[in-house]
Amino acid sequence: MDLDGPAHPPPDGVTPNFDNPPNRNALAIGVLAACVAVTTICFLMRIYARVYLLRKIQPEEILVFLAYGCYWGPTYTAFAMVKTPGYFVHQWDVRLRDFMSTNYYVFVFGVCYSFVLPFLKIAILVEWCRLLAPQGLRSRTAFWWGCMVTTGIQVIAGVAIILALNLQCIPHKAIYDLTIPGKCVDLYKIQMASASVHLTCDVIMLLLPQPVIWTLKMTWKKRLGVSFVFSLGVLACASAALRLDTIVMHRSAADPLYSLAPVVLCSMAEMTCGFFILCLPCIPKIIKETGAIRKIKRAMGMKTTSTKPSGYSENCGTGMSAYGSASYKMSNNIRREKQKGTESMEYLHEGILEAGGIIRTTRITVTEESRAASDEEGKKAACPYMSRTHSVE
Repeated sequence: MDLDGPAHPPPDGVTPNFDNPPNRNALAIGVLAACVAVTTICFLMRIYARVYLLRKIQPEEILVFLAYGCYWGPTYTAFAMVKTPGYFVHQWDVRLRDFMSTNYYVFVFGVCYSFVLPFLKIAILVEWCRLLAPQGLRSRTAFWWGCMVTTGIQVIAGVAIILALNLQCIPHKAIYDLTIPGKCVDLYKIQMASASVHLTCDVIMLLLPQPVIWTLKMTWKKRLGVSFVFSLGVLACASAALRLDTIVMHRSAADPLYSLAPVVLCSMAEMTCGFFILCLPCIPKIIKETGAIRKIKRAMGMKTTSTKPSGYSENCGTGMSAYGSASYKMSNNIRREKQKGTESMEYLHEGILEAGGIIRTTRITVTEESRAASDEEGKKAACPYMSRTHSVE
């Protein structure tokens, strides 16, 4: 075995170019950098909204941390492949000894990838169960059981694929070291199984919440908006389908190393879509808390308004219903307790609200013009008392 020879016999009349083979590394670096940037921004937004603003660490936050940590395994190997052997490089332009390092990168990439996606998808499903499955009625809904079955598939398939990748060759080092004789299974079968499972779960997760969303007690426009947000899972379906297609093409390619580049890039895009879908619901909370829209309007010289309901709490949760935990007294001395703090949308389902319950709110809208007019009137007429008071306990 000549380790300094080409990793694949060149076509007739072609001379291997080991020193400076043609490549498309610039394209690969751009795609990889974009994926890492989007993933990191989404991760930080999620942590900022959930941990810093809401002061909550749910099970899905732990899964997101684990997914982001494992994400740097594929990221490191993907960038390492830029140097050796390069992206969209013909296999006969690479020495056999350099090709062995590529096998190692592919192995590490596959194992870490098989951790990232199950962590992300399980986190999404856990969050969906809390948002869309009413407490006390979860075991009676098809949505909840669908989430549980999909979670089970992700756990079982994830463990099986990771074990298969690590046991594909005996001895283990023969996975990437071509100088060591060993008995190996076809890596293509493992890759096809992984891609098929993830694509199937993506399609299930795309369709699963839609029937629940369209039965919520909301206006048609709001249901449409929520449905659109949950429909962004089509991005994950598209990236998973594209990865499956590139794996099939990689299997039948006459130049396996050249066709490996699309598989790596599509896999990175698929993981990025997972982070984007999981972190997207946090964006409205961040915009609301930071007052980004108001600041933009003020910078553009537009009229700004600030609207805040009575009993508003800075620690309110996100989601479709968020309630404080304090009590208050109305002007007619009737005391009511606010709903216990929750992010669940269970109160939007029929039969969940307490029969005969009355919710009274006060909406106050303050504009720059009305504030100025009020200040001017206050100077002209000094009022010794307020005409209406609200007592807070």
